Amino acid sequence: MAGTLPRPKRKSTKSTPLVAPEEVLYTDKDRSGDTLDLDPATLCPNPFNRREMKGVPELAATISEVGLLQNIAHIRAEVWLKTYPETADKITAPNVILFGEHRWRAIQQLGWKTIPSVLRDDKVEDARLVTLIENLRRAQLSPLEEAEHYHELRGSGLSYEQIAEKVGETAEGTISKGTVWKRVKLLDLAPEVQQALRDGRLNVSSAEKAQKLDGKDQRDYLALVLGGKRPAEAHAQILARQRQADDAPDDIPVSDGNADEAAAEAPSANREAVSNGNAAGGPPAQRKPKKRQVPEGDDESDRRSAAAARDAACRLLIETVDTADPENHELLLGVLTATMLAPQQQSAAQQRAFIWLREAKRHGLEVADAMAYFNAVQEFGDAALQRLAAFASGLAAAELRTAARRQSWSSREIHYVRVLQEHAEYEPQTEWEKKKLGLSTAGGTR
Repeated sequence: MAGTLPRPKRKSTKSTPLVAPEEVLYTDKDRSGDTLDLDPATLCPNPFNRREMKGVPELAATISEVGLLQNIAHIRAEVWLKTYPETADKITAPNVILFGEHRWRAIQQLGWKTIPSVLRDDKVEDARLVTLIENLRRAQLSPLEEAEHYHELRGSGLSYEQIAEKVGETAEGTISKGTVWKRVKLLDLAPEVQQALRDGRLNVSSAEKAQKLDGKDQRDYLALVLGGKRPAEAHAQILARQRQADDAPDDIPVSDGNADEAAAEAPSANREAVSNGNAAGGPPAQRKPKKRQVPEGDDESDRRSAAAARDAACRLLIETVDTADPENHELLLGVLTATMLAPQQQSAAQQRAFIWLREAKRHGLEVADAMAYFNAVQEFGDAALQRLAAFASGLAAAELRTAARRQSWSSREIHYVRVLQEHAEYEPQTEWEKKKLGLSTAGGTR
């Protein structure tokens, strides 16, 4: 039987449209995912790329020897500017590099006429995030470059937790929301401290210790560290100087369960005057300073430095924790357990919690003082705000008790610090605290 005859092809009667040479790349056949050979001159840098352009000559030498092992990617300028019109003054070519600026610069040094690049117009909405991830996975971002990227992502509406989830794995391992938070806080450091960090004269962990000091104290701290003093010692020295400048006497003994005495142990930057409720009356009677009894072998400056470090870890939790997230139920239970099993320190705890919430800009209500704030939270009826305020108050109560315990720590204090270690990336730095946690032996840290 005769087979089916092939159907003849039909030719279009329409003429092929004429396209200017410079528009050839942008005809409808070029879609996201296509690899195009572009003239390097038709590309310009990504305005969101914070990475320093180091090592370009070395990269050029490698490309000359082994070739370009990975293509770069670009977004058409017209697409880019529809999403980021504020960057118009930085867009100087028909295409914007999404990632691969180092490779592009190396190719220019080699004098190549074209460079293979993948068109990724579909990624324009995620350009900030893609740029960050590409750089992080190559492990070539400095802490401050990383901080600038995170800060911009925060400005675009992402939470610390969302940034951590989206970035995921980096060349240094999985990133956490705590790391994101700590990096962003580096941008609040005094310019001199940032420059020392950028120059490599100060490491990132030492820079983080300066974050809760004001500008002048940060500069003094930097001078001490660069002069050879250990960061923990330098930090403790600055805090000691702050206490000496305080109007209130600093040498009052602190008992285990007294709220007002525990409040005196807070770093001076975190204390605010708390009214005793008396509207009238003369100045308080001057008390004769009592000699503080410090147990033999305990390093007082280390104890205070540890308290300041834990305070910073608490601030991290206040800044980042989502009390409605079921994954945080263990954290909430741990803090409440540490609080409910310990003597109450409600007034001082609420004062500390109010300061934390206000500085984190999560207080939700514009109220002048701690007592009025917690009363307003109860009356306002916002369940989420009530949970957060209760969490902050519990966390503060646990910290005040722990800071007040000069001698032996019970299981309550140890449990509380373990919570900070697990959920706030807190690491004890002083030998004093390591001993309290059973992490040090006579022969050293175990």
